Amino acid sequence: MATLLRLLKYVRPSAKWAAAALSLMLLATVIDLLAPWVLRKVFDDGIGKRDMAVVMLLTLALFGLQVIKSLGSFAQGYTQEMVGQNVVFTLRKQMYAQLQRLPFKYYDKAQTGQLMSRMTGDIEAVKNFVGFGAMMLITGIFTFVGTLIFMLSMQWEVTLLALSPIPPLLVVMWAFSRKVGPAWGNIREQMGRLTTTLQENISGIRVVKAFAREDKEQSKFAERNEQNFETNMYRAKLEATAFPLMGFMGGLTFLIMIWLGAVYVAKGEMTLGTFMAFQWYTWGLIWPLNMLGWQINIFQQALKAAPRVFEVLDTEVDIESPDGGGTDTSSMKGAVSFDRVTFAFDPVSKTSENEGKPAADQEAAAAAEDDSDSETAAIQPVLQNINLDVQPGEVIAVLGATGSGKSSLIALLSRFYDATDGTVRIDGIDVRDYNLESLRRSIGIVPQETFLFSASIRDNIAFGFPDATQEQIENAAVRAQIHDFIVNMPYGYDTLIGERGVGLSGGQRQRVALARAILMNPPILVLDEATASVDTATESAIHEALLEVMQGRTTFIIAQRLSSIRRADRIIVLDNGRIVQQGTHRELNEQDGFFRRLLEKQEMAAASGQ
Repeated sequence: MATLLRLLKYVRPSAKWAAAALSLMLLATVIDLLAPWVLRKVFDDGIGKRDMAVVMLLTLALFGLQVIKSLGSFAQGYTQEMVGQNVVFTLRKQMYAQLQRLPFKYYDKAQTGQLMSRMTGDIEAVKNFVGFGAMMLITGIFTFVGTLIFMLSMQWEVTLLALSPIPPLLVVMWAFSRKVGPAWGNIREQMGRLTTTLQENISGIRVVKAFAREDKEQSKFAERNEQNFETNMYRAKLEATAFPLMGFMGGLTFLIMIWLGAVYVAKGEMTLGTFMAFQWYTWGLIWPLNMLGWQINIFQQALKAAPRVFEVLDTEVDIESPDGGGTDTSSMKGAVSFDRVTFAFDPVSKTSENEGKPAADQEAAAAAEDDSDSETAAIQPVLQNINLDVQPGEVIAVLGATGSGKSSLIALLSRFYDATDGTVRIDGIDVRDYNLESLRRSIGIVPQETFLFSASIRDNIAFGFPDATQEQIENAAVRAQIHDFIVNMPYGYDTLIGERGVGLSGGQRQRVALARAILMNPPILVLDEATASVDTATESAIHEALLEVMQGRTTFIIAQRLSSIRRADRIIVLDNGRIVQQGTHRELNEQDGFFRRLLEKQEMAAASGQ
């Protein structure tokens, strides 16, 4: 009930359209109720009394009623669709805005396919109910009640006897409603899983083909597809059982009415006109009941789909600008400090591991998960008691083995995550006190995993600064050592690249991302393995160009190639989330530790390569 009431709140902005649709629906219902009554008059007052003038007049009246109903039905259909589309528009707008606001930790757990399914199929199911099912349900109720009143006023005995199949019909509907609801819930979940499998396969098609795992992926998709098929067939079985039974009982009502009506006409207790009107009115009893099965279907789909949408809308956004908008970064200098910072990721739910399993297995897995709560709570921190002070304009290199916490350290700067304990400050101000959008615009990031949009190269470079001039865009591209390549492409900066930048090599994508960060002209620059995908010659050229870019701005360089950090003012070495070494290139080279061992390995590799 709470879900239904919440859905109705989305109809409120379209109250005028809904009222218009409801009024037109009532008009159509009244016409449907009047038409059989006019037909009764045709037989009793016209044909029965051989008065053709009355027959002609009443026939024209029936024609006029049908014209009015047809025009009203057109307007009603349009207004109903307007209500449904407005609800869909609002829901999609809110959900997309929420997806933009949700923190990184939400996406650490969420599945893209499930989100796509909720944004499309689930919202569409809600629209079908709000824009069609709800109105048809109201129409059916008014038609059934109105028809019953007219029939009782004409011949109550025949009416009550003809209604004898209705109680068992309602029992069938109740049983159908109880079973079809969970069935539609399973279908919505299965569709989300199927979409997830498809999305992952398409996104990772290069990896699939590189490892010749097409058969395995086909098998995985076939398994999910079969689960979806079986779930839909179970739902279809319910419908195939219930709908014919409801149709039979509705037809039985019609047959009883014909038989009893004929008996009462023969006995002179019912006029021929009333009998003919009952033929028409009976459909006013049968079609609402038959349609009720489909309306239950639509209603249950919406009730199972809406909570999946509301689950996203209700997810807490715990990383956002403080009340009042927060501090602006227009005068940011770039002094960074980590004060006793500890950070641990939230535990990842095991729900995704159980998806696709039978319900009993999922319940057992959930019980096992509850038993392991104490183990889940004791998560190893990614960063532990980090203390670091960085002066404005200082270049800091961050080294460490895989999983040492390098990227996590940088992620706290932009508030992709908040520190579990301790404080991260920029210019002496807690990053949580800054305006979030302003903070992130002040930190230019070149991520290790470069993402480019399916757009022109110009649009990708200017993504963070869409008002940039062509000269500014080209200047950023020159500094990133990608300008010459771009101008030699068929359409230069207007050249469209494929999804995720598939038309470019890894190194080219990385340099476009570097140009994108440079164009932002931020006071803080983060290079997360920014030259990992380029050759050593290009890397050297980029570093030379970056000397000017890094001048006067705080820069963090995460790298594995020591050649990338030779000009760093200070090098930080992380191990298991702790700072174990800190100093200049020369100072760390004189110490026994991770840095010198890495340097020796790379020098040996370079020597053997020669």
